[in-house]
Amino acid sequence: MAASGAQRAAVAGRSCIVCGTDERIDPAHLIPRSLGGCGDALCVVPVCRRHHRAYDRGELDLLPYLEPAWRAQLAHAVGHVGLIGALRRIRGTRSAADTPGR
Repeated sequence: MAASGAQRAAVAGRSCIVCGTDERIDPAHLIPRSLGGCGDALCVVPVCRRHHRAYDRGELDLLPYLEPAWRAQLAHAVGHVGLIGALRRIRGTRSAADTPGR
């Protein structure tokens, strides 16, 4: 699902938390709506298009980039799917059964 207006506003003017670029920044859902996330601004972090796609494919571990600056977003993700579920999603270790379309 597309990002909400609040989510787009939350990443506007920010840099990618992975590489620092400020070009083509997307609101990346830590926990997508299809897996229990929501439209709240705390559900997203700013990442460039390249890193967003890698994260969505399960090829990028965002955890090292979330602490401590994005702790509120991390806590919000845990609230949606629990600690283990959030870690699996955020670290890119989710199984094929956890990923829609696979």
